[in-house]
Amino acid sequence: MGAWGPAIFSDDTACDIRSDYRELLEDGVDDAEATQRVISEYQHLGDDEVHVLWLALAAAQSGLGRLDDLVKAEALRVIDGDVGLELWVEAGARELASRKAALAKLRKTLRGPQKPPSKVRRPWSHVTDLSPGDVLACTLPDGKRALFRVATLDAQRVGTAPIVRRLEWARASLPSGRKLAKLKPLPETRPMDDKPSVSFCVARHRKKDEDWRDVGFEIVGQVPLPSEDAQFAPRTYTTWRALRTSLDNGW
Repeated sequence: MGAWGPAIFSDDTACDIRSDYRELLEDGVDDAEATQRVISEYQHLGDDEVHVLWLALAAAQSGLGRLDDLVKAEALRVIDGDVGLELWVEAGARELASRKAALAKLRKTLRGPQKPPSKVRRPWSHVTDLSPGDVLACTLPDGKRALFRVATLDAQRVGTAPIVRRLEWARASLPSGRKLAKLKPLPETRPMDDKPSVSFCVARHRKKDEDWRDVGFEIVGQVPLPSEDAQFAPRTYTTWRALRTSLDNGW
């Protein structure tokens, strides 16, 4: 069923529909076009699931003061026709009652006065100024230098973050340019090994999050990359502050 509860958005597909619709608005797509794109995107839903589209889209639009007449009509048809309740009947009387209550609440919202359209702005996103091949260094509490190579960049709608691999180096001095280019990454670890990660996607999610310079990293070189780095997938997703704290704690 893809649902973990009776609420309209206690459902994986419903959450995806809400996110897709909002992201289109954030990207400057007008209401009518955003509505049509979402409907088209979810045409693949079967007869036993298409009702989720109308309920989720109607709830998302109403919440933003942008309820489309067609979407409203389809959602009310679903609610008034008890469409999609079969699985809730199988789940039991309590679950069925909770689902009906959620639908009744949505019905009241859709039939009631709608609020003015809310402004939808694209959230802040950060694009790193690092480049593949950059080598970063930071000084650990014992005076040794930890080195990381930027393998590639992870470009997403919410920003672009570097993927870094820790290099085999544990000295207070820095390697020469030629030696730096020959350094290999530390062997990858697995979660079941109970060993620290050696590769990271390091992102800034908020403007107040620190960048690499803010926590004591510096660029100490630029090296050619092996072909494997272009498609490298990190084990861990983190922030610069969290990475620096882990290093200072001696992993």
